Amino acid sequence: MTDEILIRVEGVSKKFCLGLKRSLWYGVVDAGRELLGRDREARLRRDEFWAIEDVSFQVRRGELLGIIGPNGSGKTTMLRLINGLLMPDAGEISIRGRVGALIQLGAGFSNVLTGRENIHINAAVLGIERRELRDCMDEIIDFAQLDEFIDAPVQNYSSGMRARLGFAIAIHMRPDILLVDEVLAVGDMVFRNKALERMYRLANSGVAVVFVSHNLSQVDRLCTHILYLKKGRFQEYGPTARVIGRYVGDNLAGGSTMIHHPGTEVSFMVREVDFRDLVGNVVREVVSGGDVVIRMVIDVCQELVSPLFCFMVEPQGRSFILAYIHQSRDSSVRPNLSVGRHVVETVIEKLPFLPGRYELRLSVSGALESQLLGKVGNLAVLDVVACSGQYIITNDAGYVQLASDWRFRELEPEE
Repeated sequence: MTDEILIRVEGVSKKFCLGLKRSLWYGVVDAGRELLGRDREARLRRDEFWAIEDVSFQVRRGELLGIIGPNGSGKTTMLRLINGLLMPDAGEISIRGRVGALIQLGAGFSNVLTGRENIHINAAVLGIERRELRDCMDEIIDFAQLDEFIDAPVQNYSSGMRARLGFAIAIHMRPDILLVDEVLAVGDMVFRNKALERMYRLANSGVAVVFVSHNLSQVDRLCTHILYLKKGRFQEYGPTARVIGRYVGDNLAGGSTMIHHPGTEVSFMVREVDFRDLVGNVVREVVSGGDVVIRMVIDVCQELVSPLFCFMVEPQGRSFILAYIHQSRDSSVRPNLSVGRHVVETVIEKLPFLPGRYELRLSVSGALESQLLGKVGNLAVLDVVACSGQYIITNDAGYVQLASDWRFRELEPEE
């Protein structure tokens, strides 16, 4: 990542009108003011409201920015302002470089034309030369997984096929800035994972990516920074884990920062997570090569038969799994957990992580590993430090599977 700023948003506001007729009239008035060289009306008029109000932020080359917030918070409006589809009523937006956008499903597609013809039209709009398009046409078709349907009319495509084609076009036009809205939600799991991986690779190559989604797991996995909007107003900007924690805390009772994926609460809920030494003292940091105990308190909502607990560990700000920590694959030696509150302790000796900050996620499967009982994202952050005089050798190995000892006990009421 460099310090070159590709998107600069300064004090931007955008208002809309609730009534169609009044909105059309205000549009005529605003157009007239612009023709006369006057600024747009700064105050709210009858039936108007602020969709975006006084928002400022910057996106640098190679940065992965997520925009989150509840429905109606102005996320898509902000993307449309950045892309130039809407003009701000106040403030200024500066853009450097070519923009590739996937903001609305099927936007820019002609339904009566084929997928191939729509690729040519999109390329022409973006100013892509024919030679440049020829070089990447096969890659676009292959990435969209539309080989046998590319010459069929787009009106016959499913929503997932449209999303794949739109995303493939956006990323292969060599953009400096990539804007992606919630449209990836309609794709299948394989394509979503491939799309997230491609966005991460684009950011590593210097593309600024702005990603809007209600799927906090995807945002947490992909983005390095988060912009949190609520009712059109700026709430917070900063590192992913911190801002997601603030957002989840604002919207869930108890202020928990953990993300229980939909359906997880049917089987279990994680109430507490901390790190301890072997004698039970809570620790804030773990020495590289030292011992650590991950301690969770969970509420079991229905009996878990031979559940398989698995932690996924990722270096913060990176979208790859460094290590898996899980129980035995042999379901016969895994204990059942009855309904109630339980303590789960995972003992890891000689933790082989380099100094740094790591994010933990949790998945729990049934007796059959294909039976996913639940997932928890943003579970905890582990800080690993080097001890005095420690000499550490780095390597390029992939993920590791750590040896661990798992302990389960039911929590007594007085505890």
